[in-house]
Amino acid sequence: MIFLILLPILFASLVLSEENNRLSRSLDAGKTDPLTWMILNQLQASQTTLSKLDNKLDTKLSKLSQRLTDVEKMTGYKKQFDTLTNQLNDVETKLHAYSGKMSDLQNDINKINQGIKNKCNAGWKKFNNCCYMFRYDRLSWQQAKRECENNNSYLVKIESSTENRWISSEITVSAKATHGQIWTGLNDLIREGHFTWVNDHSSVGYSNWANHEPSNYGGSEHCVTMHTNGLSTWNDQTCSYKTGYICEK
Repeated sequence: MIFLILLPILFASLVLSEENNRLSRSLDAGKTDPLTWMILNQLQASQTTLSKLDNKLDTKLSKLSQRLTDVEKMTGYKKQFDTLTNQLNDVETKLHAYSGKMSDLQNDINKINQGIKNKCNAGWKKFNNCCYMFRYDRLSWQQAKRECENNNSYLVKIESSTENRWISSEITVSAKATHGQIWTGLNDLIREGHFTWVNDHSSVGYSNWANHEPSNYGGSEHCVTMHTNGLSTWNDQTCSYKTGYICEK
């Protein structure tokens, strides 16, 4: 397109140059003829006008060339912009893929953490979603409570007959022979006759009291044990009594 515009301009310049040469020769020849001299003067004036037009055309040609250069630069910038856009799209695609991998990794971490959470530490036994530790060193109820707390746990809370039977079955034969009772977390230390669990102070729901229990014998039985005789019945006992205990977490 630019070439088609420039071609007539270049042709006009060549014509003007040739016309200048011819006119110069004619001026020399026409000095002896007044009419010819007048015509030649008019032709020279026309030549001057054409020269000015030629200069204007040169100026426009220069501007058109500059515009062409600017267009070429803009074309180069557009190519660079397109390249950067494609690179950005590639980065976004990779970022999306990495986000998916990060999500999968986080899911794996959550599963591992859940597995760790559901796994009991060494020395602990699992039942349902809780871990239990059976200890047979003889301690008072308050001492046993502190020992459980030191192990980030609490004296056992028994909430069903199934749990009660399982706990009884896990007490060792030797402990059953030497410990007639073992501490639980049930007590009525806050209000006589109102038994609650030590970990959350909730009222007792399920219970497995022995016959005639709780009795509060002597007015001083405020902490609850489980019998280890296989019946797994409960008994209120003086809190200073020393026996084994069960921690839960």
